[in-house]
Amino acid sequence: MRTAARFVLVLCLLGVATAHGAPPLRLEPVDQAATVPEFFSFRARLQAAVARHDTAAVLAVLSPAVKLSFGGDDGVEAFKAMWRPDAPDSGLWDTLATALALGGSFDAQGRFAAPYTYSRWPSGIDVFSHVVAVGRGVRVRAAADEAAAVIGQLDFEIVGLADLTGERNGWTAVKLPSGQVGHVRSTLVRSPLDFRVGFAKKDGRWQIDYFIAGD
Repeated sequence: MRTAARFVLVLCLLGVATAHGAPPLRLEPVDQAATVPEFFSFRARLQAAVARHDTAAVLAVLSPAVKLSFGGDDGVEAFKAMWRPDAPDSGLWDTLATALALGGSFDAQGRFAAPYTYSRWPSGIDVFSHVVAVGRGVRVRAAADEAAAVIGQLDFEIVGLADLTGERNGWTAVKLPSGQVGHVRSTLVRSPLDFRVGFAKKDGRWQIDYFIAGD
């Protein structure tokens, strides 16, 4: 009798959970840089160089074989050709600054990967069909318009993409745990496949090992 009662209780609880949608899965910010003071100082200098668009300083910390794509475009010369760091419209500075600003973590070999939205992405969550909010109180709107009604808020939550073709006009369509579709500013969510940067210590100095997006 007790077993039957427990079974009924479980079914009831499952029904409640289903009615209210799956519980939110959060990816809180992580930044382990300060656990290795030498690396922390190195990163701070790199961030300062990026802020002042110091091409020479960035090139100086690239690994000679820095990985830039999955198609074999590697190395310092390929980096310069791809990013055109001295061009007024180069996208390097904002892209690299954003990746560095979002923390990161060390692996078992002592290498550091940034941002945390890549390095700490939970296994089992599809990287192609999900994004994570990179702040608290990220507003989800009924339409891709700042004037649209707010239908929810995200606090570092991982949500599904409602449109796998990507952002449209600065907005990303997401699917909330309830199943409702909403829209968030694309700058406030991030895919684990967005640009990430990896660091490794070689010959006694820290270097950028890869700066890459996609899979």
